[in-house]
Amino acid sequence: MMSHYTLVRSIEHTVFYIRTFLKDRKIASVTPSSRFAVKKICSTINFGKDNVIVECGPGNGVLSRAILKQMTTNSKLILVETNNGFARHLKQTIDDVRVHIACENAMNIRRVLQEFGISHVDYAILGIPFSLTDVIQNHLVIVRNQQVLKEGGKLIVYQFSLRIRKYLKQHFQDISTTFEILNIPPMFIFEALHNRRIV
Repeated sequence: MMSHYTLVRSIEHTVFYIRTFLKDRKIASVTPSSRFAVKKICSTINFGKDNVIVECGPGNGVLSRAILKQMTTNSKLILVETNNGFARHLKQTIDDVRVHIACENAMNIRRVLQEFGISHVDYAILGIPFSLTDVIQNHLVIVRNQQVLKEGGKLIVYQFSLRIRKYLKQHFQDISTTFEILNIPPMFIFEALHNRRIV
């Protein structure tokens, strides 16, 4: 049962998200990811070990907070958000030594990680709106996030269409797809395993 405080905070985060969406239509969705979608995305991560996780396009941080609740004390979470409003909101509302936040484009992921003293990650999560960007940018985002994955690391992408799968297939051999209908709009979740390191 959700507490009164949790309910109020959830409503506040949702209202803030919608207001930011109305100002910046490059945001992927009019509402944050549902708890069902968040649970399904988190199920793709092995929280039983120390991880370095980068999330590009965290928005108001609904998924980020769920990840933090399950991460080990020695894990790290890097949040890369291109929207200034969301980036400020994340810095103001997430107080955790395991978190690093950058207001930056996902294409510059290697530079962002280097600034935090990180070379490679276990998981790269992409929640950015690929349907609103061009073909070249889509490939660059995928390739550059693939390049920072450790061998055996995983790229996780959640989208509202299957369009991104054709880009993933050009760079990954091992791809799986799941679907979460209890989200507005319904969501596809892609998992791409990185079997060899590309430098």
